[in-house]
Amino acid sequence: MVKKIILFVLIYAALITILTLTVPQDSNTYLIVITVSGLLLGVLVMREVYKKYFTALPKDQNIVYSSSNHESLNKISQRPFLFGLEKKIVSEDDFYSDDQFFYAVNKNNQAAKFSLADITELSKTSYQINNSRIWQVKINNHGEELLFKFAPNYSVWNKKFLLFYEKLKEINPSAVRSEWNSWSM
Repeated sequence: MVKKIILFVLIYAALITILTLTVPQDSNTYLIVITVSGLLLGVLVMREVYKKYFTALPKDQNIVYSSSNHESLNKISQRPFLFGLEKKIVSEDDFYSDDQFFYAVNKNNQAAKFSLADITELSKTSYQINNSRIWQVKINNHGEELLFKFAPNYSVWNKKFLLFYEKLKEINPSAVRSEWNSWSM
């Protein structure tokens, strides 16, 4: 990303230098060309930043869902709101857990079940939406790595995400990469 931005700025600088030497500066075309080229540079830089920070989820994950009853499970995720941009950062599924498994439940109320021992990473990301830190779970699913991102639903009254965190730390301590801290949720 940084290399492309530097390349864009160097091309812009060369273009401005050439335009300064060739176009008469007292004409309106000079001002229009400078303005349009500056806006074009801004659009290119914003596009690169958007590609870097807002395409965080893999699109094609091979997840096998089946029907299940998830009402008795502990829900550990919530859906934050950021005017539709959260769809680029947070997975579409809702996430549940029990003492041995992690569940991803899709919009059709079908669940994918993963053993806590198959989780390779639980960590905080650099994203934060509405004062909720986004967490990610990486799972080894038959040799393929699956990635889920979600906002935990931890609150004073709901400690189910903390129960999931502690259970995962007990079963698979090497998978927990971020320390739990209620102040930096």
